[in-house]
Order: sequence, then structure tokens, then C-alpha cells
Amino acid sequence: MAEVVLDLEDLAGRYDAQVLREYLLQRQDAVNTGVVQELEIWQAQQWPEAHDLKPSSFRLLRTLFALNFFAYWATVVGCTYMYYFRILEDGTGALPPLYVGLLSVFVLGTQGTLEFATAACLAQPAQVAGAPSLGFRGWDGMAWLAGASARTTVLLDAMCLPLMRSASGLLFFLSSGTFIFAIGLFVFVVQLRLLAGLFCKHDRFSYDKPDLFLKGRDVHGMLDGTPIAARPPARRDEDQLELLSGDHSPPVNAIKAANCAHFSDLSLLHAVISRIYIPLSCQGTQEFIVSATSFSRCFCEDVVQ
Repeated sequence: MAEVVLDLEDLAGRYDAQVLREYLLQRQDAVNTGVVQELEIWQAQQWPEAHDLKPSSFRLLRTLFALNFFAYWATVVGCTYMYYFRILEDGTGALPPLYVGLLSVFVLGTQGTLEFATAACLAQPAQVAGAPSLGFRGWDGMAWLAGASARTTVLLDAMCLPLMRSASGLLFFLSSGTFIFAIGLFVFVVQLRLLAGLFCKHDRFSYDKPDLFLKGRDVHGMLDGTPIAARPPARRDEDQLELLSGDHSPPVNAIKAANCAHFSDLSLLHAVISRIYIPLSCQGTQEFIVSATSFSRCFCEDVVQ
């Protein structure tokens, strides 16, 4: 189709100036809309799995987190309880039974294996989209070891309580109270609350939103609140057009899964989800959560020990 060249002087002589101005603005808006659509199509082709998890992937992660939570804490309680009976029989010098060690190794090893397998499955879209840099990295191995070490430390701290019970009543009272406050409140309760939020569609609780611990839904937030309508400007600059194609709502499922993975000490899984499925606009919040919880967890672990 041949390009139509407008004679502005001829149009100005035949039409009113206001009508001509509105006509030209409408044509400019149509051109801008076409540019925006082309940018959105290009972005979708570059990264088809934009900023959110597939529903099937989110359901898989939700099931994994639930099994991980109940299996891990059941192991912590069971191993501590069995070690307590061994101390009652043989005294404070008794070592944990062999089956306690085998059970701990089995549960922790299964957790690490499932974490690695799930992270590999979630990293596949990055490989398919031609972005291998978003897949596994060298530091992901360190994250995997750090998460396994954190889970092992909590288990060992719990198994020290029977020794405190046999040694001194006052020492057991202080150590158990500190453990309940540091681990029970800031680890167990937060994990359970985040896990419950995965099964509630409108739940928005996270570490940076403690006011939503009981109510869950943020009626004044951007997602659950009443949107304020505004008429877009008639003319847009080129810089604004570039921002329009990247204007997405926050990926709720990905953020909830990343928070739950972090508080469950599944550091490898958290790193993969944050790198691939969470946009740059939400990365600052994730970094704040990681920094704050790392400081609080290190402080709590030191106090317990």
C-alpha cells in the first residue's frame, strides 16, 4: 500500500483548525498505539514466561512446601523425643540412637534432592527462551549448601534440649524459652503462616507486611484496593512508550512462592524463582527480606547456641 502524503496547507484551507488539530492528534495516537503493541509482541517473544508462574507450577510448589514443612518439623520433634528417652536410659553421656541419625540424614537428603530437581524444572523456561544466564549459576551450589546447613542447625539445636533437661532445670528453662522465642516464633510460626497463604488466593502476607499476619488481605493495596481511574494523556513521549511495554502487575504467585522458599531454608529454590520469575521492580523487596531475615536468623541461632 502506497504511503499517503498529507498536504497540510490544502487541509488547513478546507477544514477548521480545531478539527484538523484533533485529526492529527488521533493519527499520532494510532501510531503510538501501534508502536506499543509491537514492543509488547517483541517482549513476549523474547521472554514468553513473563513474570509469573504457571498455575500447574505453583500448585507443584505449594505441594512441595507443604510436604517439606510437615516432614521436616515432624523429624525435628521425633528425633528430639527419641533422643530424650535415650538420655533417660543411659545418662547425659549417651549419643543419639543410630536410627535417629539415619532418619535425619534421609529427611535432609530428600529435601535437598527435591529442591534441586524442582529448581531444575523451574529453570527450563530460561533455557528454552535462549537466556541461559538466568538458569543455574555457580553460586547456586553455595545457596543449596547454606539452606541445608540452616535446616541441620535447627535440628541439632532442638536435639540439645534433652541434654539441657537432664543437666539443670534452670538451664533447660532458659534454653527452651529462648528456642521457642527464636525458632518457634520467627521460624516455625512464620513458615506456617506463609504456607497457609499459599492456599489462599487473596492472601498478601509477607515479611515486609507484618500488619497482614492476621487479616491477610490488603484492602488499601494496589492489587486488592479500589483502582483509581485516570484518563491517559493524548500524546506520549518515546521514553514513556518504552515503559508501557514493561508495565506489569506484581507476580503474586511467584512472590509468595519465593517468600515461602526463603523462610523454609530452600535457598537454591528461592534464588531460581527470584532470578527468573520475579521482575526487577520487585527485586528490591526480595533483597530486603533476605537481608533482614538473614540478620535475624543469625542472631537467633547465636542466642540459642
